[in-house]
Amino acid sequence: MHPCLLLVLALLGTASASHPAPVSPAPASPEKEATLEVPEEDDRCPLESETRAVSIPDPLGATTFRYVIVTRCRTFHSAQRVCRRCYRGRLVSIHSYHTNVSLQRLARLCTNRGQVWIGAITRPLGRIVYCRWADRSRWDYTYWLPGYPRRSHRYCTSLCTNNGRWRSLNCRVRLPFICEY
Repeated sequence: MHPCLLLVLALLGTASASHPAPVSPAPASPEKEATLEVPEEDDRCPLESETRAVSIPDPLGATTFRYVIVTRCRTFHSAQRVCRRCYRGRLVSIHSYHTNVSLQRLARLCTNRGQVWIGAITRPLGRIVYCRWADRSRWDYTYWLPGYPRRSHRYCTSLCTNNGRWRSLNCRVRLPFICEY
């Protein structure tokens, strides 16, 4: 049995680490050999010390939106999973200048990073760039930094904590993020 698999089984209590099973003399075929998948990132819920919950009232007073700014850096897709699993929400979609400025100021106060993930994804579609929110809400507001969105590949979007402008980034970059719930 492979040492890594043995350790995992011992931790799960299904095998003894002190008395490993004998190794079978016949080699296992690649299809039958067990593989141990290690998660790419830690998707545990953030500690309270790594978050700041805020509410922002709609300027018209009709609704109050609730957000969590998470300071622990994650990739875009890991951040999405954390928002969904830990807050029953999603990465934030921004639909007004008021919300953009409010979140930018809060993110600047809460993080020591220059950017945070928001829930926008872009991809080239011919000569144009197709933009959408990960939550599938209406694309009715943008605040791109000049030269953005990038037109060459599929990108995820960050909010700059200094000026509130949006940038296209590789989705594997690790940043703090904002969940909406």
